[in-house]
Amino acid sequence: PCQRVFRKMARTGTLAALLLLPVAAAYVAPLSPLAGRLGRAVGSSPASTLFSEAPSARRQGAASHGLGGIKMQSEKGGRQRALLDEEAAMGRRFLVSGAMALAAAMGLPNSASAGYTSPPTKLRGVMMNGETIAASVGGAQRWGDFAPRLANLCNELGFAQGDTLPSRAFCSDENQMYPAIQITKHFATPPFDHGRVGGVVATDRHGPHAAHGKDLVLISASHVGYDAGDWGKYRRLVTADDHVSTSCGMIAGILGWYLSQYKDAQERIRIVMNDGDARVRIPTDLLDPNRPEGMYLVLSRMTKSGANGLPVPIGRSAAYQEYEMLPSLADRIKKSPKFEVDEKVNKGIYDEAESAPIGGYLSSEMFGFRREQVDRGEPNYYLERHVLANIQEILTSAAPMLTAALAVSQLEFERTARTLIASPAYKGKKVFFCSGVNVDISPQEGSKDLLDDLLGDTMFLPVSSLYIDEKGKPYSMQAMALAKALSRQSTKNAAAVDLEEAMRLTGAAKPTELKVGASCGCPACTCT
Repeated sequence: PCQRVFRKMARTGTLAALLLLPVAAAYVAPLSPLAGRLGRAVGSSPASTLFSEAPSARRQGAASHGLGGIKMQSEKGGRQRALLDEEAAMGRRFLVSGAMALAAAMGLPNSASAGYTSPPTKLRGVMMNGETIAASVGGAQRWGDFAPRLANLCNELGFAQGDTLPSRAFCSDENQMYPAIQITKHFATPPFDHGRVGGVVATDRHGPHAAHGKDLVLISASHVGYDAGDWGKYRRLVTADDHVSTSCGMIAGILGWYLSQYKDAQERIRIVMNDGDARVRIPTDLLDPNRPEGMYLVLSRMTKSGANGLPVPIGRSAAYQEYEMLPSLADRIKKSPKFEVDEKVNKGIYDEAESAPIGGYLSSEMFGFRREQVDRGEPNYYLERHVLANIQEILTSAAPMLTAALAVSQLEFERTARTLIASPAYKGKKVFFCSGVNVDISPQEGSKDLLDDLLGDTMFLPVSSLYIDEKGKPYSMQAMALAKALSRQSTKNAAAVDLEEAMRLTGAAKPTELKVGASCGCPACTCT
C-alpha cells in the first residue's frame, strides 16, 4: 500500500513538492534579511548617495544577493548587531539533506555522506553564471589605477587621511606583492596582513587590525594567472628555466580532482543516435549510489522516465546501462550546427554498435559531486567548500580557473562581511571592505625586464564591497555597481607617497641607537 501511495504522489507531483521543501527552506530563507537593507540608505551622506545609486543585486545578476545568514536587531544607542549563524549560512550552498531527499526521484546517491555534497545547479541557484563573470571581467582595471581610485573613494566617504589603516588578504604567492606596494603608496602606510593561502581571510585578525587604525580598509582577493589567453597559468621568471606553472596553485590543486572526474565522465558517457533513436549509455560505476565520493549523475536531466517517474534502463551489460535520451537533450544535440563530440552524430548515421562521447553536452544540471571530508584545517577547508559549492559552473565554464577564483572571492566576501558587521572591534569606526580577484598577467617568454613584467600589469576584477559607517550601518555593492563607483574616481591621488623618495630619506637619516636597560649601558648601573 505504501508503494502505491508513493507512486501516486510521484505521478501527481505532490512528492516532488514535498521533497523540495527542505531545499527551498535551506536556500531561500538565509538570503532575505539584509537584501532589502543593504544598498538602500536614507539621508544625504556621501554613503547614502553612493550606495543608493547602485542597482540592486538581482537586477545585476549578481552571484549572491545581500549577506545570507545575517539577522539584524537594534541595541541601545541604535547600534546594529549581526547575529551570526555561520554554518547555517554556508550550509545553504550544500543542502545535503535536501539533495538526498530527492535521491529516489532523480537518481541521486541514496545515502548521505559524512563528507561534502554539491547538489545539482538547478536545486540550489546559480552563483557563477556568464552574467556574473562578465560583470567582474568588465570592471577589470590595472592595480595602478584601482589603488588610487579606491583611496579617493574612501576619501569621499570621509575616511581620515593619514589615519586609515589598509589591510590586504591575498595569497602568499610572490606575484601578489605588487598590489601590496600600490596599497602602501596610495594609503601612505604599509598594509596590515589578513591574508592566507588562496585569498582566504583570517577573520581572527580583526581585533589587531581595528586597534591599529582610526578608520579601516580591507581588500581581499583570490588570484588567477593569465598567460596569453590561458587562464590559471603564470610564467615564473626567477626559476632556472622560466617555466609556466599554475596560479593560484592551491586552487588549481583542489580543482584538479573534480576536473579529472568531469573529463573522464565526458569521455565515458556515450550517446547513440540513429535516425529517430537517441540513447545515453552510462558506465555502471557512475550509477553506483553507495560510492563514498565521486561524481553522481542526475538521470532525470539526461534520460526519459518510466511510468513510475523513475529512469528505466532499456539495455544492460556488465560495463554500462543504456537509457532513452531526454527529448530536449536530443533536440539540443540535433540542432547544434557543430559541436565537440562529433559532427556525425547530427547526421544520424550511427548504427547500433557506434557511439560518441557526450563531451560538452554533460552540462551543469546533469551532475553533482560527493567528496569525503578531509580535515586539512584552515584555510584549505574554506577553499574546498567554496570550490565545491560552485563546482558545476566552474567545470562547465569557458575558464574554470577564473570562475573558481571568482567563486572563492564571492564566498569569502560573504563569510568575512558577516564577521566585520558583528565584530565589536570595529564599533565606532568606518570600515570599507572590497573583494575581488587579482589577475596575474604572465611575463612573456624570454623576457629580461623582471620589474616591468612582474609588477607592471596585475589587474583587479571587482566582486563585491561592504561599507560600514561609524554608526554601524552596513551598505553593499556588487560587481557592476562597484566598478561604476570606482570608475568615477580619478586615477590621480594627491595624497600618494613617493616610495623611492621615502626610502631615500629613510636611508639618509641617522640610524636609531638601540638600547637595552639603562642609557649608560652599565650592567649594574649606579649612575645618575
